[in-house]
Amino acid sequence: MRQAAYGRLLSHARACPDTLVIDELGLDHGASRIDIAVINGHIRGLEIKAEADTLERLPRQVAAYSEVVDKASLIVAPRHLDGAMAIIPDWWGIIVADRGTRQGVIFNRVRPERANRAVNPLVLARLLWRPEVQRILEGIGVPKRDLRAPREDLYQRLVTELPARQLAYEVRTALKTRSIWRGPPPPL
Repeated sequence: MRQAAYGRLLSHARACPDTLVIDELGLDHGASRIDIAVINGHIRGLEIKAEADTLERLPRQVAAYSEVVDKASLIVAPRHLDGAMAIIPDWWGIIVADRGTRQGVIFNRVRPERANRAVNPLVLARLLWRPEVQRILEGIGVPKRDLRAPREDLYQRLVTELPARQLAYEVRTALKTRSIWRGPPPPL
């Protein structure tokens, strides 16, 4: 399903030079992960529930996504559709992925995604690594001595110092310019 999503649902995003598409983006210091994150003018999360998966972790994943992403969609095997619809909020999009006649995947959008109005600025800030937070704070004039504070204090300071829109912009910019990621690169 992931390969098919990259090939058909994300081909335009992957071709855009100002867009980062990454597998397994950690949320809240690895407490949860976005299966596929698309980062450009917003952060979009795609969660995949294939035929062999269960929906057991979906409520926790929905809660984690809801604190960070601007938009989200669930790509789901047909057998999970009813159960998933009872779990995910109405702003999440739903895409059913079914087997085609030649072993391909057919995607059918059941519900479009809408904007998430409940992003948590502190959890969003936690997507940043310490040096990224320090660079942003230094850029807005925070004294160097204050940049040695514990990481959580730096996140709090960032949330206090920046309006939500600017914070979101800074987080997206830092993620898109990151040259090293912990996980493997997405498939080509």
